[in-house]
Amino acid sequence: MTMFTKNASGKTDVSAVFFMASSAIQPLPPWQLQQLLLQLESAAKSKRKALSETGMLPGCSARLLDLSDQTEVWLTLVYPQQEQPEQGFISVLSPLGAALLGKNVGEVAEVTLFRRTLRFMLCDLMSVKQPPAFRPFVQEKTMSQTLAKQALPEPALPNIVLSSLDLDRLDQLLSRLPATDPARLQLEQELDRGAVVEPAAMPANVVTMNSTVRLRLLKTGEEPCLTLVYPKDLDASGDKVSVLAPVGSALLGLSEGDQIHWPMPDGEIQPIQVLQLVYQPERSGQLHR
Repeated sequence: MTMFTKNASGKTDVSAVFFMASSAIQPLPPWQLQQLLLQLESAAKSKRKALSETGMLPGCSARLLDLSDQTEVWLTLVYPQQEQPEQGFISVLSPLGAALLGKNVGEVAEVTLFRRTLRFMLCDLMSVKQPPAFRPFVQEKTMSQTLAKQALPEPALPNIVLSSLDLDRLDQLLSRLPATDPARLQLEQELDRGAVVEPAAMPANVVTMNSTVRLRLLKTGEEPCLTLVYPKDLDASGDKVSVLAPVGSALLGLSEGDQIHWPMPDGEIQPIQVLQLVYQPERSGQLHR
C-alpha cells in the first residue's frame, strides 16, 4: 500500500507528516500518555467490534485530508516499537497518532503545533489482516521509558532575541507558506521561543535579519561567513542563507558565542558556534531596512 500520496504539485510531503507523526520530535505530556494507555486497554479488553464502532486503533490504516491545503495522505497507526514515520507507520504516542485514536470516518483530528492548530479529516478507514496484539506490559514499559526520558534535563537551547520588525515581516512570509511546510514549522518553533524587542533596543551582538555572521563548524574548524536573508534576497554568490533554511532559522536571534547542534544536508549533526557578528543593521542605525 502506498503510504504517502502526491499533492497537486506532484511532490510528496513526507517531512511535514514526519514532523507531526514523530513521538521523538514532539513527545506527548504525561497526562495524555496515561489517558492513552487506559483507552488502549479498554479497547483490548472489549470484544471484537466493527471499525464503525471502535474508530481508528493500532493496526488501522486511514486516508487523511489536510483541511489547510486539501492534500491527502495514507497513514497506519501502530504501537511505539513499530513506529516508522518516514514510511507512514506512526506511533499512537505521537501527536498525530494520539489525535487519530478512536476517530472515525468523517471526524476531524486536530494537532496543535506551535502557534496554530492543524486539522485532518479522516476520509477512509481500514484494518490490516492481522492487527498487532496489545501487550500492556510492553506498552507500560514503553510509556515509562518515555516519561523517564521526558524527566531528563534536555540540552538547553540558547536564549534568542527578535526584532519586532523582523517578526512582523517573518509572520507575513510564513502566512504565504502551506500550513504543513517543514520550513514554516521549523521557523515558527524558533519564533515562538524568542524575546521580542523594538529595533532600537536590539543588543549589538544578536543575529537579526540581514546580519552577516562568522560561524565556526566545530567538527571541521571551518569558519564560513554568511548573511541571513529573506528568500527573495538569495543569489548565486553562496554567501547568503535563507531564514527558511534549517541553519538560517536556527541562527536568527542567537548571540555571539552561542552554540547550537544542527543537522546538515548529509544527515550529520554539526556543532556550530556564532563566532562574530560582522554586521548588524540595527547596530549600524538601519532600523527600518
